[in-house]
Amino acid sequence: MIEQQIIRMVEARRQAVARLPWCDAGLWLGAPEGFPLAEELRLDALLDQAKTCGIRGGLVSHWLGKTVSPQVGNAALEVAALPPGCFAVLTGLPLTPGEAGPLPGSAPPPPWVKGVRIFPRAHEFPLTPWCLRGLCSWLTAHALPLFIWHTELQWSDLHSVARAFPQLAIVVESQPLKIIYHVRALWAVMQECPNISVEISNLANGALTWMASHFGSQRFVFGSFLPANDPLVPMGMVIDSGLSETDQALIAGGNLRRLIGEAAR
Repeated sequence: MIEQQIIRMVEARRQAVARLPWCDAGLWLGAPEGFPLAEELRLDALLDQAKTCGIRGGLVSHWLGKTVSPQVGNAALEVAALPPGCFAVLTGLPLTPGEAGPLPGSAPPPPWVKGVRIFPRAHEFPLTPWCLRGLCSWLTAHALPLFIWHTELQWSDLHSVARAFPQLAIVVESQPLKIIYHVRALWAVMQECPNISVEISNLANGALTWMASHFGSQRFVFGSFLPANDPLVPMGMVIDSGLSETDQALIAGGNLRRLIGEAAR
């Protein structure tokens, strides 16, 4: 009897996952920093593992963009030959005249690039409008979102940038540490800045349902942080949220596809 109940429960969850159009904001190449048990995956293995979980596309980033340099990480993504449905998030910096290397912010982005991530703390520059004006203006002009880990920012600085560039879509990522002690700050900055969305892979338990009921499902995007994180964890967060299937579909993939200008696949 118990075995049959477990089988029925597993099948029901499998069907719930299969119904949703998963598009992943957090697929990572390279050796994960700070995750000694995470296996570095080649692109084909990374996408195969995502597909096994029901993820059919998304945004690919490279750890080298943080751990070595944005130029090295971006060059690695440029030669990765991403398949249809997958795009790159480059690592950005505030540009100086004559900056060398494949950095976003000057020439128009190639079609395989759908966003830029910055690491102000790791790369030692201030998260302020006066420092990021060039990059943020470039992103706005090309309708590309800006991604940033919550561990890389001060909430007051994020508020300043979001208010200075209201047309810029900013995605606060909940990795690599769970957003649990900063939920009040996240709530307040989302209330002040409608251009801020949240990637959900490492939110505190219950936060997605609670915040989506106030801000609407359009402010949240699915990400897995694969291979350092198990995609089934944030997937379970979505299907157990109690939100309508329409809202779940937006969080699973619709919102991210809207942010990067891609039609549903």
